[in-house]
Amino acid sequence: MGPSAAGSGPTAAAPSKRDPDAAVALLHAAGDDREALAEAIAEASFLDATPGDHRQKLRAARARLRQLNAAAARADSADRSPHAKSEYSADEFERLTGHYEKLNWRMVSKPGGATVKPDDFYRLYALHMQATQGDNTTERPMWAERGGLDFEGRARWDAWSALRGTDPAKARLRFVKLFHEFGPAALYKDTRAAVLTEPRLADAPAAAAAGGQ
Repeated sequence: MGPSAAGSGPTAAAPSKRDPDAAVALLHAAGDDREALAEAIAEASFLDATPGDHRQKLRAARARLRQLNAAAARADSADRSPHAKSEYSADEFERLTGHYEKLNWRMVSKPGGATVKPDDFYRLYALHMQATQGDNTTERPMWAERGGLDFEGRARWDAWSALRGTDPAKARLRFVKLFHEFGPAALYKDTRAAVLTEPRLADAPAAAAAGGQ
Protein backbone atom coordinates (compact mmCIF):
# COMPACT_ATOMS: atom_id res chain seq x y z
CA MET A 1 0.00 0.00 0.00
CA GLY A 2 1.42 3.35 -0.98
CA PRO A 3 2.06 6.24 1.32
CA SER A 4 -0.88 8.31 2.38
CA ALA A 5 -1.64 11.39 0.39
CA ALA A 6 -0.41 14.65 1.80
CA GLY A 7 -2.94 16.29 4.05
CA SER A 8 -4.88 13.10 4.69
CA GLY A 9 -3.66 12.89 8.32
CA PRO A 10 -5.18 14.71 11.30
CA THR A 11 -5.00 18.49 11.05
CA ALA A 12 -3.51 20.71 13.79
CA ALA A 13 -6.01 22.14 16.21
CA ALA A 14 -6.90 25.74 15.55
CA PRO A 15 -5.93 28.23 18.26
CA SER A 16 -8.69 28.57 20.81
CA LYS A 17 -10.64 31.79 20.67
CA ARG A 18 -9.81 34.24 23.46
CA ASP A 19 -12.58 34.37 26.01
CA PRO A 20 -13.62 37.89 27.12
CA ASP A 21 -15.35 36.56 30.23
CA ALA A 22 -12.22 34.65 31.27
CA ALA A 23 -10.08 37.74 30.72
CA VAL A 24 -12.38 39.84 32.90
CA ALA A 25 -12.33 37.12 35.56
CA LEU A 26 -8.52 37.35 35.65
CA LEU A 27 -8.73 41.11 36.09
CA HIS A 28 -11.08 40.62 39.01
CA ALA A 29 -8.97 37.85 40.56
CA ALA A 30 -5.84 40.03 40.51
CA GLY A 31 -7.36 42.35 43.09
CA ASP A 32 -4.86 44.96 44.32
CA ASP A 33 -1.79 42.87 43.50
CA ARG A 34 -0.01 45.27 41.14
CA GLU A 35 2.10 42.63 39.42
CA ALA A 36 -0.81 40.24 38.92
CA LEU A 37 -3.06 43.07 37.75
CA ALA A 38 -0.48 44.26 35.22
CA GLU A 39 -0.18 40.72 33.84
CA ALA A 40 -3.96 40.33 33.66
CA ILE A 41 -4.27 43.65 31.83
CA ALA A 42 -1.66 42.54 29.31
CA GLU A 43 -3.53 39.28 28.76
CA ALA A 44 -6.82 41.15 28.36
CA SER A 45 -5.52 43.78 25.93
CA PHE A 46 -7.55 42.19 23.12
CA LEU A 47 -10.65 43.56 24.85
CA ASP A 48 -9.77 46.98 23.43
CA ALA A 49 -11.32 45.73 20.20
CA THR A 50 -14.44 44.48 21.99
CA PRO A 51 -16.93 47.31 22.46
CA GLY A 52 -19.17 47.14 25.47
CA ASP A 53 -18.91 46.07 29.10
CA HIS A 54 -15.75 43.97 28.70
CA ARG A 55 -13.75 46.89 27.33
CA GLN A 56 -15.02 49.15 30.10
CA LYS A 57 -13.81 46.68 32.71
CA LEU A 58 -10.38 46.59 31.08
CA ARG A 59 -10.22 50.37 31.18
CA ALA A 60 -11.32 50.36 34.82
CA ALA A 61 -8.55 47.86 35.62
CA ARG A 62 -5.98 50.12 33.96
CA ALA A 63 -7.22 53.07 35.98
CA ARG A 64 -6.99 50.98 39.15
CA LEU A 65 -3.42 49.97 38.34
CA ARG A 66 -2.47 53.62 37.85
CA GLN A 67 -3.96 54.41 41.27
CA LEU A 68 -2.06 51.55 42.90
CA ASN A 69 1.21 52.59 41.28
CA ALA A 70 0.73 56.19 42.38
CA ALA A 71 -0.03 55.10 45.95
CA ALA A 72 3.09 52.92 46.00
CA ALA A 73 5.19 55.82 44.72
CA ARG A 74 3.82 58.09 47.45
CA ALA A 75 4.59 55.48 50.10
CA ASP A 76 8.14 55.13 48.81
CA SER A 77 8.57 58.88 48.86
CA ALA A 78 7.17 59.18 52.39
CA ASP A 79 9.67 56.63 53.68
CA ARG A 80 12.64 58.07 51.81
CA SER A 81 15.39 59.19 54.14
CA PRO A 82 16.04 62.94 54.19
CA HIS A 83 19.64 62.17 55.17
CA ALA A 84 20.64 60.36 51.96
CA LYS A 85 23.44 61.87 49.91
CA SER A 86 25.39 61.06 46.76
CA GLU A 87 28.67 60.01 48.40
CA TYR A 88 29.67 58.47 51.72
CA SER A 89 32.90 58.07 53.63
CA ALA A 90 33.87 55.17 55.88
CA ASP A 91 35.48 57.79 58.13
CA GLU A 92 32.04 58.28 59.71
CA PHE A 93 31.86 54.66 60.83
CA GLU A 94 33.40 54.99 64.30
CA ARG A 95 31.21 57.95 65.20
CA LEU A 96 27.94 56.50 63.92
CA THR A 97 28.36 53.09 65.53
CA GLY A 98 28.00 54.77 68.90
CA HIS A 99 24.55 56.06 68.00
CA TYR A 100 22.56 53.52 65.99
CA GLU A 101 21.46 51.44 68.99
CA LYS A 102 20.30 54.60 70.78
CA LEU A 103 17.90 55.63 68.03
CA ASN A 104 14.19 55.50 68.85
CA TRP A 105 13.43 52.26 67.00
CA ARG A 106 9.90 51.01 66.58
CA MET A 107 9.08 47.68 68.19
CA VAL A 108 7.45 44.74 66.40
CA SER A 109 5.45 42.25 68.48
CA LYS A 110 6.24 38.54 68.40
CA PRO A 111 4.43 35.54 69.93
CA GLY A 112 4.60 35.25 73.69
CA GLY A 113 4.90 38.98 74.27
CA ALA A 114 8.40 39.23 72.77
CA THR A 115 9.35 42.23 70.65
CA VAL A 116 11.97 42.88 67.99
CA LYS A 117 13.12 45.93 66.10
CA PRO A 118 12.71 46.64 62.37
CA ASP A 119 15.01 44.87 59.90
CA ASP A 120 17.13 47.99 59.37
CA PHE A 121 18.34 47.81 62.97
CA TYR A 122 19.62 44.26 62.48
CA ARG A 123 21.21 45.17 59.17
CA LEU A 124 23.15 47.95 60.92
CA TYR A 125 24.09 45.62 63.76
CA ALA A 126 25.30 42.99 61.31
CA LEU A 127 27.42 45.47 59.35
CA HIS A 128 28.90 46.79 62.60
CA MET A 129 29.84 43.29 63.73
CA GLN A 130 31.20 42.26 60.32
CA ALA A 131 33.29 45.43 60.14
CA THR A 132 34.77 44.98 63.61
CA GLN A 133 34.86 41.21 64.15
CA GLY A 134 34.63 39.61 60.72
CA ASP A 135 32.56 36.50 60.05
CA ASN A 136 30.14 35.24 62.68
CA THR A 137 31.52 32.09 64.32
CA THR A 138 29.07 31.91 67.23
CA GLU A 139 26.24 29.42 67.64
CA ARG A 140 22.74 30.53 66.78
CA PRO A 141 20.83 31.33 69.98
CA MET A 142 17.65 29.43 70.72
CA TRP A 143 16.03 30.35 74.03
CA ALA A 144 15.66 33.71 75.75
CA GLU A 145 16.66 34.06 79.40
CA ARG A 146 13.03 34.51 80.41
CA GLY A 147 11.81 31.55 78.38
CA GLY A 148 10.50 31.30 74.85
CA LEU A 149 12.38 31.72 71.62
CA ASP A 150 15.13 34.32 71.61
CA PHE A 151 13.74 36.36 68.71
CA GLU A 152 16.10 39.26 69.36
CA GLY A 153 19.23 37.14 69.55
CA ARG A 154 18.26 35.09 66.52
CA ALA A 155 17.53 38.21 64.45
CA ARG A 156 20.97 39.60 65.27
CA TRP A 157 22.67 36.27 64.57
CA ASP A 158 20.86 35.73 61.26
CA ALA A 159 21.65 39.22 59.99
CA TRP A 160 25.34 38.93 60.87
CA SER A 161 25.69 35.42 59.44
CA ALA A 162 24.16 36.60 56.17
CA LEU A 163 27.25 38.80 55.68
CA ARG A 164 29.71 35.91 55.83
CA GLY A 165 32.64 36.63 53.53
CA THR A 166 31.98 40.37 53.31
CA ASP A 167 35.15 42.44 53.48
CA PRO A 168 35.23 44.46 56.74
CA ALA A 169 36.22 47.63 54.88
CA LYS A 170 33.17 47.28 52.64
CA ALA A 171 31.01 46.60 55.69
CA ARG A 172 32.17 49.89 57.23
CA LEU A 173 31.14 51.88 54.19
CA ARG A 174 27.85 50.01 53.85
CA PHE A 175 27.09 50.76 57.50
CA VAL A 176 27.58 54.49 56.95
CA LYS A 177 25.43 54.41 53.82
CA LEU A 178 22.61 52.51 55.52
CA PHE A 179 22.68 54.79 58.58
CA HIS A 180 21.99 57.70 56.25
CA GLU A 181 19.50 55.97 53.97
CA PHE A 182 17.17 53.71 55.95
CA GLY A 183 13.56 54.93 55.95
CA PRO A 184 12.31 57.00 58.89
CA ALA A 185 9.28 54.70 59.26
CA ALA A 186 11.57 52.34 61.19
CA LEU A 187 11.76 54.92 63.98
CA TYR A 188 9.18 56.43 66.30
CA LYS A 189 11.08 59.69 65.91
CA ASP A 190 13.96 60.29 63.51
CA THR A 191 16.76 61.98 65.47
CA ARG A 192 19.58 61.20 63.06
CA ALA A 193 19.93 64.83 62.01
CA ALA A 194 21.44 65.74 65.38
CA VAL A 195 23.97 62.92 65.04
CA LEU A 196 24.87 63.59 61.43
CA THR A 197 25.37 67.32 61.90
CA GLU A 198 27.47 67.19 65.06
CA PRO A 199 31.13 68.09 64.36
CA ARG A 200 33.60 65.25 64.08
CA LEU A 201 36.47 65.16 66.58
CA ALA A 202 38.95 65.74 63.77
CA ASP A 203 37.10 68.93 62.84
CA ALA A 204 36.79 70.25 66.39
CA PRO A 205 40.21 71.99 66.62
CA ALA A 206 39.64 73.75 63.32
CA ALA A 207 36.17 74.83 64.39
CA ALA A 208 37.50 76.11 67.72
CA ALA A 209 40.26 78.05 65.99
CA ALA A 210 37.79 79.60 63.59
CA GLY A 211 35.57 80.61 66.48
CA GLY A 212 38.45 82.32 68.28
CA GLN A 213 39.30 84.58 65.39
